[in-house]
Amino acid sequence: MKKVLYVFPVIIFQGLASQTLSFEYDSGGNQVVRQYCASCAPYSKTATNKADLISKEEFPPPAYQAKVYPNPTKDKVNLTWSPELGDMIQKIEYVSYNFTQYREIPFKKGEHRVTLDLSSQPVGMYVVIFHLNTGEKLTYKVLKH
Repeated sequence: MKKVLYVFPVIIFQGLASQTLSFEYDSGGNQVVRQYCASCAPYSKTATNKADLISKEEFPPPAYQAKVYPNPTKDKVNLTWSPELGDMIQKIEYVSYNFTQYREIPFKKGEHRVTLDLSSQPVGMYVVIFHLNTGEKLTYKVLKH
């Protein structure tokens, strides 16, 4: 029984000089390096600045955002956008939230406003999609009640 008591503290002290795994990540958050260190001190991580890891670039920039109002609506929705965004818009469409209806919204390039009439549509959620010439899409949800 005494032998077991002497061996037990040795096992505990070996665990304190722990083995560690260290990871490194690229700017996209993907793991690029995984290292195992049997003799490294535990918790030897270097502190990183959180601002360096996360860069918030808002898309679309405020100059390129559209306004959709009133939301929720009973019948008509106004869509307005900036001249900068107007130069980038290829087409505007709306889709019912359950994908049963799809319609393209006609608009003129020079005008920066269009009215969407949902009075003949059933109550529900609709998604207005702005297709840009960069291949990106701006989506806005509209609730008709």
